[in-house]
Amino acid sequence: MIVDDEPLEREVLTMIIKRANLGISQLFEATNGVEAMNIAKQNRMDVILMDIKMPIMDGFVAAEMIKRDVPECQIIFLTGYDESYIAFKTSKSGTGDYLLKPAHPKEIEQALNKYIPLVKRSVSASLKAPCEHDDILTVMEYIENNYHLDINLDTLSRLVFLSGQYLSRLFKQETGYTITQYVTVRRLEEAKKCLTYSRENVMEVSEKCGFSDPNYFARVFKKHEGVTPTQYQQQSLIGRKKESTHSIIL
Repeated sequence: MIVDDEPLEREVLTMIIKRANLGISQLFEATNGVEAMNIAKQNRMDVILMDIKMPIMDGFVAAEMIKRDVPECQIIFLTGYDESYIAFKTSKSGTGDYLLKPAHPKEIEQALNKYIPLVKRSVSASLKAPCEHDDILTVMEYIENNYHLDINLDTLSRLVFLSGQYLSRLFKQETGYTITQYVTVRRLEEAKKCLTYSRENVMEVSEKCGFSDPNYFARVFKKHEGVTPTQYQQQSLIGRKKESTHSIIL
C-alpha cells in the first residue's frame, strides 16, 4: 500500500512500482494515517510505503497502530524529515525502514525487494520445512488437526506452557511465519483442495476451512492466489475437464 496525502506522489510511486515488475498482486492507496490503518487491518497488508507528514494522523502514529493489528506488516517510511530523527524514531518503535525524499526509483525498488521475497515465499515449502523444536511441532500438529476451528494465541500458549509473546517469537524463528500467517496459509491450502475436488460452494468451503466471514476469505484468497475463490474453482473445473477429455482421446 502507498500512503501519501499528495496525489502526484502516489501516482509517481505507483508508476515506479509497476515498472519494477515486482510481482505484487494488489496495490492499495491511502491519503492519510487513519485511512491506511483501516485498509491495512481489513486487507492484512504485507508491505506499506508511507509518508510521515500527513493530515488527520501522521505516519508514525499510523505505523504503530497498524503494527498492533497486523504485526507481520512491513512498513517503509518515505519522507523529507531529518535522517537522524527518522532513524531514531524507527529504531525506537520498530516499525521499519526509511527512504529520504526524493528517493531514486532504484532505491524504492531495492527497499521493497527486501521484504517482498518474504511475502512471496512458497507456501507449500514453508509449511513442510523441517522443524525439530518439540513445542513448535506440538503447536503445528494442533493447527493441522484444528485449522477449521477458532485458533488463538492463548489456546496455543497454554498447550505448550509458554507465554504468548515467547511462543510467537519462537514460532517465527522456527518456521519463518507468524502464527497468524501459518494458520491462514494452512486454511488456504485446504480451501484450494476443496475448491478443486469438491462440489461445495465458496461459503461452505470458507466455513469448513475456518474462515468465519466468507467476504474476508475471498479477500485473503485473492491476495494469496491472484484470483477469487470462485475463479479458482472454475479454473480447476475446466482443467479437470481437459484432463478427462485428453484421457478419453488417448
